Amino acid sequence: MKKLLLPIFTCFITCAWAQQPASPPKLPSVLPTLKPNAKGFRITGVVMDPTLNKPVEFATVALLDPETGKPVGGITSDENGKFAINNVAAGTYKVVISFIGYESKTINNVLVSAEKPDVALGDVQMQADNRTLNEVVVTGEKSLIEDKDDRLVYNAEKDMTNAGGTAVDVLKKVPLLTVDPDGTIQLKGSSSIKVLINNKPSSIMARSISEALQMIPAEVIKSVEVITAPSAKYDSEGTAGVINIITKNQLQGLTGGLNATAGNRRNNLGGNFNLKREKLSITAFGGGSWNNNFGGTENFRQNFRNGQQISEIKQSSFYRNRGDSRTGSISIDYDLDSTNRIGMDASFGGEFRTTNSTRDTRQVSSTPQEFRRYNTTKNQNHSMDVNFNYTKTFKRNPEQEYTFLAQYNQNENESRYALNQFPLPESEVINYRERNNNENHQKEFTLQTDYTHPFSANRRRVLEVGSKAILRDVSSDYRLENAPNETTEFKEDPRRANKFDYQQWVWSSYATFRLRTANKWSFNLGGRMELTDINANFISTQTKFKDRYQNFLPNITISKRLDEAQRLKLNYSQRIQRPTIAYLNPYVNYSDPKNIRSGNPYLEPEVAHSVEFTYSTYTKKGLSVNAMVFGRLTDNAIEQITTVDTSGVSNSSYRNIAQNATYGLNLFSSARPVKQWNISGSFGLNYNLLNSTALQIVNQNWSYRFNLNSSLQLPKNVSLQVNGSYTSRRILLQGQSSGFYYYSFSARKEFKKQNLTATANIDNPFRQYNIIENRYRTATFNSDGENYNAIRNFRLSLNWRFGKMSAGPNRGKKKISNDDKK
Repeated sequence: MKKLLLPIFTCFITCAWAQQPASPPKLPSVLPTLKPNAKGFRITGVVMDPTLNKPVEFATVALLDPETGKPVGGITSDENGKFAINNVAAGTYKVVISFIGYESKTINNVLVSAEKPDVALGDVQMQADNRTLNEVVVTGEKSLIEDKDDRLVYNAEKDMTNAGGTAVDVLKKVPLLTVDPDGTIQLKGSSSIKVLINNKPSSIMARSISEALQMIPAEVIKSVEVITAPSAKYDSEGTAGVINIITKNQLQGLTGGLNATAGNRRNNLGGNFNLKREKLSITAFGGGSWNNNFGGTENFRQNFRNGQQISEIKQSSFYRNRGDSRTGSISIDYDLDSTNRIGMDASFGGEFRTTNSTRDTRQVSSTPQEFRRYNTTKNQNHSMDVNFNYTKTFKRNPEQEYTFLAQYNQNENESRYALNQFPLPESEVINYRERNNNENHQKEFTLQTDYTHPFSANRRRVLEVGSKAILRDVSSDYRLENAPNETTEFKEDPRRANKFDYQQWVWSSYATFRLRTANKWSFNLGGRMELTDINANFISTQTKFKDRYQNFLPNITISKRLDEAQRLKLNYSQRIQRPTIAYLNPYVNYSDPKNIRSGNPYLEPEVAHSVEFTYSTYTKKGLSVNAMVFGRLTDNAIEQITTVDTSGVSNSSYRNIAQNATYGLNLFSSARPVKQWNISGSFGLNYNLLNSTALQIVNQNWSYRFNLNSSLQLPKNVSLQVNGSYTSRRILLQGQSSGFYYYSFSARKEFKKQNLTATANIDNPFRQYNIIENRYRTATFNSDGENYNAIRNFRLSLNWRFGKMSAGPNRGKKKISNDDKK
């Protein structure tokens, strides 16, 4: 496979440079005499969004008399952005193109003559409709939710309740997604997803997705894309789909802003800077936050042997987490000429957290135990991403494109803790001490090349091919010391040391073919071949492990546009979920002596088969509806299995033990009853089936979730918004968790002369904690418990903007997206 990569890369480069377009013909210096009443002429063109490098579907194209301004003809662009105004009389006209969310485009002095019966306007670029800071009137606005061909888009910048929050707060409002109080994200009832930032992975996600999302301020997020059926162009990882967080992109001119938030649990300070001058684009943002979170757990477990209870354990804990985080990025792009662009960008993230916790343990058995542990944990994390990209487009057809990308990610994490144990009832005598230090390093290097080739100018037949090579290197050194009491010295415990090196190579190639017919059918056929090599050395446990597996993953999408506003889509795809080092590491974690955890180096990837059928429609009055029914069957599913031994200690690890199935319905709708009021909501209903033949366990249930969002624009630049959601109980292979809900209120005031916006948010004002109840029933134990986390939040945000925004001629920027890890 390694030998194939070089010729593939070379082939793409040769193909891209070999197809240079010919020079355009020169126009005549003197125009011919017009024949005013001649018929049969036509005007053609293609309406394009230059930022997304995609056609604008169903834009209104009006042909106007330049003297009277009255329309003399018109049409709408098709799904490829193409339009053709036929039977045009000779003369001079004005062409005006408009569509919601874009600035109207006017082309003056369009001359039609007998000498040139077909007037080709070429690609007409529509710019996104942005607000000019020193103006009061906004001429257009994107919807809060947009239904695109292959994804659902939540325009976070349009939602005022996001001010002062984090990416977690943003994702709570995205249709199809569920975010529980611990920050775990689910899509269509599954947490097997991949989160990208600007179409690429970020090293800040390497350690913990939920913690990384807390580091990203909501102010820098432009939109969130939910891709439930990614094409073969995407990496195969994430059996439920891909979430892509898009940050605010650069605009023409010089713009920037500062934002600050003060709250009872979070404070933010940040800023951004955008510069666009002809061929050069520079975008940068940075900021920091200070956090204060707290909560706890209560748990009661009965342990059994041969059907008889042998002991019971009651544990309670409380924690308080304080810390600060910082993020930043800079992106530089330069247009070498009209068809060649290079770019580099870098981002960083850092975090320092201190967690103080107290846990009481009481065991009733033949050897009763009662003790309290005080634990102080300090964690430092630093991440860095560096990217280079080169893009070549072709003047003949903007969809013909070659890209080469390289990316390097690095994450450095150091954590340490110290605990003191006292007997209960608590005394001043310490009867056990423990401390540790853990250094973790993760590096990733990626090379990727892609080529898109349209076989016709109308873009109805397009071939996409590409290859990628990823090298991952993970190492960790965990050392622990303990002492039996406060009077003795610490000594290293080699049994609890954990040192390992882990390398993973992934080679992949893909091909997709898209066909669009004249009667509005669309077919997308693709396949992806991936080869994975693993070489692991778990030094402390003297475990060496090698594995190699190959997967071919097909993807088929068929869609039919019934008319301008209605579309049907059917998709079948296969995806995999590779286990990461957290699942594979065989190290046995004794930090809680009554609940021991370990990994399994022999795990294989999950393989999921998914089918989706979607119907979407919208009306000119602002009503949009998206309905989806789906089924997903996962073979070789990885589940955590817990058992209890004869001493009453639970042992948890992972196994490819189950076959999971989920069947569901998702509905989303948004409407604007009046111009000043927008309302949207979604509802999801799932049937979940978890089946382990080896353990003879079957767990099944119906689950549902819904959310509602409403905003109202009032006079004097004041607006109000409210949103809420509820998620019903969820099941695991051995148990279940209760449901949870969330609601918030927001008010915003804009001071336009000062370019200042003030926003007040209240999250869950009527309760301090969100409580999740957990219940497990097995042959060796029964467990009942609850987790409670602080959820009430008040915050005031100020945002000051400077500069003048206008949508300049941007070209879409390509990014690497390694969406392939569990």
